Amino acid sequence: MSIPEFERAEYNQATIVDGETGYIAGSPRANMAVIPLALVYGAIAAVIGAVGYALVGMTGFMVSIVTIGIGYLVAKAMMTATRSVGSRQCQVAAVALTYLSASGGRLLDLLYQVHKQGYALTQVSPVFMLTYTLFGPFLRLGRDPLWGLMGLLILFYGLRTAWQMAAGAPGFGQPGGPRMTVMGLRR
Repeated sequence: MSIPEFERAEYNQATIVDGETGYIAGSPRANMAVIPLALVYGAIAAVIGAVGYALVGMTGFMVSIVTIGIGYLVAKAMMTATRSVGSRQCQVAAVALTYLSASGGRLLDLLYQVHKQGYALTQVSPVFMLTYTLFGPFLRLGRDPLWGLMGLLILFYGLRTAWQMAAGAPGFGQPGGPRMTVMGLRR
């Protein structure tokens, strides 16, 4: 019996297959397989964020700050679905869901204000409601430039939070990952 020589050893890297998708873990195909699930998780978080946005708006406080929390919530939900494997598709979806969630919150707040003033919903133009909810942060610049700019900056930080978190690992709060500071999300 001879002793094996280890001067020239070759090691094969193991291939890890994701049990849920059946694709090689970390491959683009594996990530694409969980994108629909990430969208569902993100949409649920966006609806929760819109309700939260509207509830804060009903109190009369500045609600645009809630957008940062919505961005965190949406991206965190999407990264939970993808097990912290981010992609450009996740980033774009997280930003879009964050913006639509904030817009939905503005719509709910507008509907509450219309009801509170005693008007019927039929008296408010659907075009006005759509314009106000989707373009409200930009329209505010014309009425009050200082507060409009502040609202846009806060919106930007919320969208940036969603973008950075949806990029994937290293995960939020993990060593080497992004962390929340007073000025927004930092790497």
